[in-house]
Amino acid sequence: MSQRNDRSRSTPTASPKNNSWFRMQAGHQSDADIYIYDEIGFWGVTAKQFISDLNALGDITHINLHINSPGGDVFEGIAIFNALKTHGASITVYVDGVAASMASVIAMVGNPVIMPENTFMMIHKPFGFTGGDAEDMRTYADLLDKVEAVLLPAYAQKTGKTTDEVAAMLADETWMSGAECLAHGFADQVTPAVKAMACIQSKRTEEFKKMPESIRNMITPPRNSATREPENKNTASQTQEQTTAQVATTATTTNAPSADESSIRAQVLAEQKARVSGINELFGMFGGRYQTLQASCLSDPECSLEQAREKLLNEMGKEFSPSNKNTPAHIYAGNGNFVGDGIRQALMARAGFEKTERDNVYNGMTLREYARMSLTERGIGVSGYNPMQMVGAAFTHSTSDFGNILLDVANKAILQGWEDAPETYEQWTRKGQLSDFKIAHRVGMGGFSALRQVREGAEYKYVTTGDKQATIALATYGELFSITRQAIINDDLNMLTDVPMKLGRAAKSTIADLVYAILTSNPKISTDNVSLFDKAKHANVLESAAMDVHRWIKPAS
Repeated sequence: MSQRNDRSRSTPTASPKNNSWFRMQAGHQSDADIYIYDEIGFWGVTAKQFISDLNALGDITHINLHINSPGGDVFEGIAIFNALKTHGASITVYVDGVAASMASVIAMVGNPVIMPENTFMMIHKPFGFTGGDAEDMRTYADLLDKVEAVLLPAYAQKTGKTTDEVAAMLADETWMSGAECLAHGFADQVTPAVKAMACIQSKRTEEFKKMPESIRNMITPPRNSATREPENKNTASQTQEQTTAQVATTATTTNAPSADESSIRAQVLAEQKARVSGINELFGMFGGRYQTLQASCLSDPECSLEQAREKLLNEMGKEFSPSNKNTPAHIYAGNGNFVGDGIRQALMARAGFEKTERDNVYNGMTLREYARMSLTERGIGVSGYNPMQMVGAAFTHSTSDFGNILLDVANKAILQGWEDAPETYEQWTRKGQLSDFKIAHRVGMGGFSALRQVREGAEYKYVTTGDKQATIALATYGELFSITRQAIINDDLNMLTDVPMKLGRAAKSTIADLVYAILTSNPKISTDNVSLFDKAKHANVLESAAMDVHRWIKPAS
């Protein structure tokens, strides 16, 4: 993102007819496609023209913004960013090649931002050129600092990072692949690598210090680059109209393509436009349900409309069960969540809670492999991730249910531990319900020691019962345990089975201890205000010596 002082800025480049660094077209119904495929501000086309064309699209509700740009004029870019941010339409950003410098700021308007694995994004500090005395230099340095302060919130809001963290990345001229952008929050989705990417005409390779060679080879100097040099001091007195006329003459005489080249280029562009428009119209009928596949088809120049239609049908077919009843039924098609259901069942079987299903393709995998599959099976690339990053992404990514699967297994283990706990209080107690943590009262009826005999010809008599009251209150007991990334990497299944199972047993044991603590404390009964165990009133205390304790020794097996 460059900014030059007016005194050192060259005259805007005169553009051949219809040349521009952006292109807009209305799509299906209320959608629109915008392509930023060159240096922002190039060809003498300003943000004013961009915003005018954007408003001319009318009442659109969704924008597909495709970016393949090395950046450009920072103030033009800020105006474009603000116009898109406040437009009101939802925006999906596709980084088709590179989004560098100011182009990366514009990409931050997307929700989501989608990047193929082999595309790049670059962020760096604003820079520019100026001349003058020391005071002029200091003023210009202050301007660059203010520009950076304006740009930092755009990155921070998208990534969730602090402005200090983003500022450190800017200072280091950070280049990121699609997977790295996903890890840092600059992208929301990574798609498979594209086979080919369009080249960019720009001289900005001279401004970047750490540009990967794969991207440097994509950016070639513009064919009319001579017109982009600063004005010579000897010609500084010429009027702007004269300079513009000379530039236009040079551009049209030295680089004018032949008729054959122009016709071929026009034909290729027309075919590409028809392909992109057809694919967008095809996928537009499904309300954005297949955005990942749509991005893959658009980014592959060899993918025709017919091939895109076939891929879409195949993707839709995965959501339905086969109607042929002679084929074996697949148990994971119940709710369309093939990956999640398959991993959950395989993990339950491995933990011993369910039977192994022979047709489950996820049988026999480690926890680390389950984490990877929960990402890659949903089209999320993990190339370049170390094990800790990959497992962390499986826990936190919005499309992954890996964490919920582990929670289901742990809950199953807790219930198993509860059922296996050898406690007896349930045989003589009954469950109840309380709506809050306030002290409550329970009233119960008195019991009957025996029934009275009814002699022949006599009548049955009504019984009389007493009642008793007790106070009760809720209390909370519990412990926490965590499933760490190290446990997943080390395939420590005990963290999912043994530890939760022991917690389940401890939970039931805690209740038993509380119940028997009340019983052994010999509380007073509310009906007669006498202790529960009382020799005189209740006659429930043994008068003889204490019972002998017999030990039963289990024979060794």
